[in-house]
Amino acid sequence: KHKMTCSIVGLFLTTLCILSPAANTAAAAAAMTPSISKGIISTSLGDVHYITTKSPNNDDDQKSTKSKATPCLAFHMSPRSVDEYADAIPLLSKNNDRIVVAMDELGYGSSSNPKRSCTIDEMADAMLDVAHALQIEKFVVFGSLLGCFTALSLASRYPEKVCAVVLTNLYHYPPKPPSPPSADEDEKGVGPVWDLKEDGTHLVDIWNKRSAWLDPKLNTRATYDEMSYLLKKQQRCSSTTKIEIQDASAFDFANAAKNTKCPVLCIQGQSCTSFFDSIGFDMTGQFEKARQMFGEDKVEVAPFIQPGSLNLINQDAEQWADVVNKYLTSKGL
Repeated sequence: KHKMTCSIVGLFLTTLCILSPAANTAAAAAAMTPSISKGIISTSLGDVHYITTKSPNNDDDQKSTKSKATPCLAFHMSPRSVDEYADAIPLLSKNNDRIVVAMDELGYGSSSNPKRSCTIDEMADAMLDVAHALQIEKFVVFGSLLGCFTALSLASRYPEKVCAVVLTNLYHYPPKPPSPPSADEDEKGVGPVWDLKEDGTHLVDIWNKRSAWLDPKLNTRATYDEMSYLLKKQQRCSSTTKIEIQDASAFDFANAAKNTKCPVLCIQGQSCTSFFDSIGFDMTGQFEKARQMFGEDKVEVAPFIQPGSLNLINQDAEQWADVVNKYLTSKGL
């Protein structure tokens, strides 16, 4: 009787699936959606948090020959986290055939602060340690704003490992002019990293930065990331630690661009460019300056993402992922 009941139930479920195309479609879509896992890997510079897709066809074995797509490492802008790539990652690995690893750079997201002051190159080496721990030896690198420098640091110094570079909202930061030493600053220290107010308006200030172009849900995610960043920066800039991370303006961009031998794709957002231009940062001019440093034959510039805000990888994830997927496919990656 028990066996007969199970058979009837099984037959009912099978019939239901056959008669329900929607159920079949949903099941197929679920099967094609990449699983996303997360972890923390300890490096000599600090503990790095990451999220990753791993194809079921690979059984998490990076050396499997079943997946021919080149793995990708993704580096976020400041002051974001791996969440910047959360909407795009499933689109980059929609057929479960590409491994993508997004990392919280040290001092951001769920990663620890660096154990000591460090350069962007040293930060990039910590990210490379994570790739090695995940048994990823050759890869494509993605960068967004500040993350572009981490990506270029790896591409320029490890050409045998980096197959291509995808840079989003690339901006060449002009070097900061040296400031004269101040006895008052030495004695009193710099001002507070985050001016905390009793009425909580310091949180409202963060919210208001992006409320003009982000919906409440995404703005909550971005606000959370910036709060996490500022709390970590407070910790490393206290009078007892004084841990500094190299400013982007001090990064040797020209040398990194010159030594990057692999193909480079640049993706710029229309609204982001207009915004930077409107507040005096001349993204149009600074991007063109950066592009020329690579050499004409090395860089491909995609059409503007529309509307393409500062947060385009979240907001325009489908457009961005489509451009990236087509580019990587054209390069055999």
